[in-house]
Amino acid sequence: MKTKYSNWLLLCAALTALPFSTVRADAYDDLIAAALNNPARLETSSARDALRKPGEVIKFMGIQPGMTVLDLVAIGGYYTEILAGVVGDNGRVISQALAVQGMDPNYAFAAHIRNSEHLNNVVPIYADLKDLDLEENSVDAIFLIQNFHDLYFDRWGADPDVTMAMFRKVLKPGGILAVIDHVAPDDAPSSTGTSTHRISPLFAKNTLQAAGFEFEAESNILRNDTDDINKTVFAPDVRGSTSRFVQRYTNP
Repeated sequence: MKTKYSNWLLLCAALTALPFSTVRADAYDDLIAAALNNPARLETSSARDALRKPGEVIKFMGIQPGMTVLDLVAIGGYYTEILAGVVGDNGRVISQALAVQGMDPNYAFAAHIRNSEHLNNVVPIYADLKDLDLEENSVDAIFLIQNFHDLYFDRWGADPDVTMAMFRKVLKPGGILAVIDHVAPDDAPSSTGTSTHRISPLFAKNTLQAAGFEFEAESNILRNDTDDINKTVFAPDVRGSTSRFVQRYTNP
């Protein structure tokens, strides 16, 4: 295991030492594969890769070595851990979890960050979305994965307009907003964020464009036509295999 881990470190160091513009496409693929196959990753996370397709998501979103990425509501750190490998030593991942996790002495991912060399470029913060405020123009990308609907989850008490204005503030000009969420019907109200923990992709697009973001592209890589999009995501027959929309925005 020590040799395998050492080889992984050497590969990442070699790939991230160069500016991204000089990294060949195949080397970029190798970098993402190395992040996914890192033996230090939590097994509970890597076991979910087949359903979540993180390598394809990261490439679609354009995440590059050297970036600073804000991973929102990163409870469990699924994307935090992969992003840390992709952005490399010259990049940084700000991993936000809820305030309650910061007060929990048994919050496992906090210990994993502290004890894992491959997460040295991760900065954990603990704050609810309604209280989150970061420095202006401080991040290159924001990952909001399966949590856009939580802006409308009544028990979190987030103000969607305030939160989206915060996104605009902290993202650099041209920065990326990556949004993935469980699909609700196109005409579904925002209240599905509470009732089924889903959100309409059309509602998300209209809302984010109204907030000033520029819609760039959408991908069907996480689409599942067998999903009953009227069911709660916690229903036993759909949990873990919901149809999810994948959208990329930029901050003008």
